[in-house]
This record gives sequence, structure tokens and C-alpha cells, in this order.
Amino acid sequence: MEKDKRKFILDELMQPDFITEQECDMLLKEYEESGKSELNVSLLSEHNLLIANADMKKTELHFFRKDKEKSMYKRVDHMIFEQQSNGKWKLHLIEMKGSVGERKWVEIKGKFRASYLLAQALAGMLELEISETVLYTTCERVEFHFSDTMPSARRGSLGRPFVRMQEEWNGGRFGLNFGRRIPFSHIPIQMKRNQNGILVGNLTEK
Repeated sequence: MEKDKRKFILDELMQPDFITEQECDMLLKEYEESGKSELNVSLLSEHNLLIANADMKKTELHFFRKDKEKSMYKRVDHMIFEQQSNGKWKLHLIEMKGSVGERKWVEIKGKFRASYLLAQALAGMLELEISETVLYTTCERVEFHFSDTMPSARRGSLGRPFVRMQEEWNGGRFGLNFGRRIPFSHIPIQMKRNQNGILVGNLTEK
């Protein structure tokens, strides 16, 4: 797609500031009642498209099923399309939390899946070829324990390999269910609380 055509779609056909153009450095914020987080992001590319606070924007695709357990109406906090030197785009999906346990991890994975499909739809509209996708979860604390109220946490689905949540969290064997388990890169980001009680952290590409 010619750059002028993509810019016209962004500037004239989409809601103002739904997607913004960003350089390599940006500050992503999540200000929930349960806590505040700020993530300093430093990417390699100077040409990026950011959907900040995607979970607060109207991104519903009403042809998706509304079953709560499928999480198709959930979104991650931030989505970044990073332009690569070969003209393709790297997708970053970022979810920001204070703490993560078993139930919240299941919820986060649902958000990742729904947000990935949304990103693919937007990439199709803007003719962005996604070459790589990386998922991130920021948090201060993470604790995975088998739960008496979540028997499914103790075993894998029939016919599917069992993967412990800790292994998924560490990124070694992370995958999302699309009829079959498709592997993705997941990077946990450790956050620390500053003197103002805000969780702060860094995402820096090497």
C-alpha cells in the first residue's frame, strides 16, 4: 500500500487518535482503580503505529461469539505495529497488571488471542504484513499454584500436551488455541513500585 493511502485511512477514515504514529521511544500508561503502571518502551524502529489503551476503545467485532469464556470482546492494554527494515511489521501486544495468578493468566491469554485477531484485521485494512508477533505481560508479582477451585489447572485438555503455567509465563512453551496450539513469544516484564506508588518498568529492544 502506498504510504499516502495508509495515511488517508488513518487520518480521514478512522476515529481521531485511534492509531497514532510514534517514534522509537514512547511511554505507555495504565491507570486502573486497582493500580497505576507506566512502561517506558524503546524500539529499534523510528516508524511505529500505536493503539494506546486499546481495551478502552470501541474495537468490538460483532460477528464474534459473545461467550464469556472465549474472551472475544477483551483487549490488551496496548498494541504496537513496528515497521521493519524490510518493509514488514512486527506486532507487540502488551498487557499491564499489578499481579498475575492462575485465573488472571487464563484471562490474559484470552485477551492476547482476541487482540491478535483484531491486529490481523487492522493489518489487513492497512496492508501491513506482520512478520513477527511478541506478547508481553507487565506485573509486580506472579504466583502460580494449582487451585482446588480450578481442576482444569491440574491437567491438560484431552488429546493436548500439558503445559504448566509457569513455563508459559517464562516464554519457553507459550501458545494460543486456534483449533491447534500455535506458539508465540511471550516476555514477562518485571515492574517495580516507585515512591508515588506507580509500577514502572522498561521494554527495550536489543
